[in-house]
Amino acid sequence: MTTDFDLWRLLAGIALFLFAMTQLEQALQSLSGRSLAAYLQHQAGKRLPAVIGGIVTTALLQSSSVVGLMVLAFTGAGLLPLTSALAMVFGANIGTTLTGWIVATLGFKIEIATLALPLIAIGGAALLFGKGRWSSAGRALLGLGLLLLGLHYMKESVEGLQQLIDFRELTGLASWQFLLIGLGVATVIQSSSATIMLTLTALNADLITLENAAAIVIGADLGTTTTLMLGAIKGSAEKKRVAAAHVIFNATNAIIAFTFLPQILALIDALGLHDPLYTTVAFHSLINVIGLLVFLPLLKPFARLLQRTIRDEETQEARYLSEVSPDVSEAAMAAIEHETSLLIARAIQLASAAFDPMLAKPAGRMPVKHKRGIRDQRRRSFDELYRANKMLGGEIFEFAVRLQAASLDEEASARLERLLSATRRAIRSSKSIKDIQHNLVDFAGPRSMTTHTYLERFRESMQEFLTDLFKLRDKGTDEVSFEGLATEMKRQRERHDEIHKSIFNDISDGRVAQTLVFTLLNVNRELMNCQFWLLQALGSFHLSETQADDLAQLPN
Repeated sequence: MTTDFDLWRLLAGIALFLFAMTQLEQALQSLSGRSLAAYLQHQAGKRLPAVIGGIVTTALLQSSSVVGLMVLAFTGAGLLPLTSALAMVFGANIGTTLTGWIVATLGFKIEIATLALPLIAIGGAALLFGKGRWSSAGRALLGLGLLLLGLHYMKESVEGLQQLIDFRELTGLASWQFLLIGLGVATVIQSSSATIMLTLTALNADLITLENAAAIVIGADLGTTTTLMLGAIKGSAEKKRVAAAHVIFNATNAIIAFTFLPQILALIDALGLHDPLYTTVAFHSLINVIGLLVFLPLLKPFARLLQRTIRDEETQEARYLSEVSPDVSEAAMAAIEHETSLLIARAIQLASAAFDPMLAKPAGRMPVKHKRGIRDQRRRSFDELYRANKMLGGEIFEFAVRLQAASLDEEASARLERLLSATRRAIRSSKSIKDIQHNLVDFAGPRSMTTHTYLERFRESMQEFLTDLFKLRDKGTDEVSFEGLATEMKRQRERHDEIHKSIFNDISDGRVAQTLVFTLLNVNRELMNCQFWLLQALGSFHLSETQADDLAQLPN
């Protein structure tokens, strides 16, 4: 061991540690990211399971920042209610304290280099020559080895630093100054774990006291909130609420911990922990547990306060796509499902509004999976609603292109294709009704009794279709079946054929002017196309790939 201070050794150690943390996070995400993401969603039902989900996921991924950003993505995609997202973020604060326990045990209680070098050798070989999960496991071992090696370099350089600087002058600094040091370092390096690791290194070398270390830990927890703040700065109101809650939670923890710092340290000592290193990481864990006990009973009113304070802002047609990254495929797929659901609901709304251009409110409850995706109470004209549908369809396709560039498994890729098919068909349905909307308006004018009669028949056909559509859902769910869609396709053909026959009978009897013949036939055909493409869109959205293909093959 060297006793001379080497600045480059210290800086190299810090760089190695931060790089190793990144590699470890990426490897663990690759090994268990999808299953952990599913686990997070599964835990979203109640407060306590959500807290446990945040703790477990952070403990496994070794990064509260990664879990926090994952929660932001799921919240932006509409997968997590605000209360569950808050509970998970609070739990993640506790889960991240496990890193301190690992560093305190492995980094200071055993010979680091003895353990680090074999991990680097084995992990590097597995990363280079392994494939799939073996390669990811090798990256994780390599990351852990480099982390310990970086810690080894820092320990050696800091121990040599004592010979150059009289650290007794630091004892003159106030506790709040050490808190600001922790805040500043964690903000710059974007890692509370790395900041606490540096603190433990200094404490182990007797450069700072236990009280100084505890104050730095408080500041580090505050500094790590910047990660979620940056992740939500351009996000939705819901994401901003989660980030604001994280700041408030950590700030409250800091106030409580700083106010009762001597008492908390005395409590830990009374519990039998006398080693300064273990006391410091126990202090970190305890202040987050205290904060959780304060906030958990107040979670619902706290969420309502955030919702009142941070208002929703609608700046584009897509409500979820801008809030998620294609890199988080689970959240991205859920966002596209929500947007496709909304587009189909709007296509149904447009079909109804065509008979009353000033009416742009939903005709009823839409038969789509995600209830949250159908609420559009803005009052729009027919043309505005049509333009909005086209814009939403474009946003869905633009996002899908970026998502397809990411790594999707076969099942997700097939589901994405069906969602894009549903989007195309919903847009085609809207185009069909848009092409004849001006004819329907003309028919309502002072033209002839014949046009009024046929307008009423077209209106009845659409009303019967929409009524049948809302009955397609299985009882108690928003699911629709192949049989239900196939039956409705048959009915809409029969309605078309009946009106078609009436038009030709009226032509034969001379009741329809020659100038109206092709207009009436075209309106009847496009009305059928509008209904047909809506049924096909619902089939692509709700049915399996095979069933959706079978539905498309039915005669029309």
